[in-house]
Amino acid sequence: MRIGFQTADFEALAKLWNDFYPSEFRIDAEILRQNTVGSPVFDWGASQIAVMDDRILGFVAVKQSADKLYGKAPTDTAHVSALAFTEVDAGIDFLADVKSLLRHRGIQTLTYGADSRHFFPGCPNGAQGLCSFLMVEGFEDGAECYDVERDLQSYASPKEAPEGITFRSLEPNESQVLDALISSEFSGRWRYDVLEKVQVEGPGCVYVVENNGQLIGFALIQDWTNRQPIGGGVWRNSLGENWGSLGPIGVAAAHRGKGIGDGLLSAALLELKGRGVKRCIIDWTVLKDFYGRHGFEVTRTYQAKTLRLSD
Repeated sequence: MRIGFQTADFEALAKLWNDFYPSEFRIDAEILRQNTVGSPVFDWGASQIAVMDDRILGFVAVKQSADKLYGKAPTDTAHVSALAFTEVDAGIDFLADVKSLLRHRGIQTLTYGADSRHFFPGCPNGAQGLCSFLMVEGFEDGAECYDVERDLQSYASPKEAPEGITFRSLEPNESQVLDALISSEFSGRWRYDVLEKVQVEGPGCVYVVENNGQLIGFALIQDWTNRQPIGGGVWRNSLGENWGSLGPIGVAAAHRGKGIGDGLLSAALLELKGRGVKRCIIDWTVLKDFYGRHGFEVTRTYQAKTLRLSD
């Protein structure tokens, strides 16, 4: 029998998740609820839970394209945000239902992860059973990306900031200035994620860089006190007490290539260290060398997975 998420037992779903995925992907019921039904693009109609005799056999959480949140025209893409099952046959059955429903709606592409308020940017390589399952289901492989981590207790800035450059926390009255910077220089997803985070947590979650009084870059930072962890913060159970995260981070195009990005990263990491952060994560990146210069090491690897529903 299939049921919807309206009456979902998130404690039971989180237990199933933690039995299904390797330990570095452990989550709790609060994070699972926040990143599924708490998302404005959660697909209530396509998401489902398989049960038999009051036992949960599996579940799939689907999200619609978030392009409308990013100020773009909606695309014909949907996302499998979360998937776990006790038996492969159960996974095959409810994923078949999801694919049939989405095809009927005119959805052309189904991706694993990479959704708004995501868990995964792709299929985690540590979950080999899941990767094999998706391959059999017809998902095609794409590029790899990574999570990187380090302990900040021993972190020291590797270089001095360029002359005229200042690093500091965002001020309460600077949200519009930050909005203008991100809108002109970066993606719509970054704009939505960062401004929503500021609205929830306050301006202290953004560290900025100024060039002679002009805002030219930012870094989103989180720590264990945040009410709504996003990005790498969803792995707080693996990161341990006093966890922190950083990203996205970016500098305006006209100021790149001058060492400002390195300086901003260093300043933001030192800010997190000063707040008492121990283990810090930067998620969904391909910049292993850039972050490696600051002592970060790869802890999780993901591979993009895409299914063409029209084939």
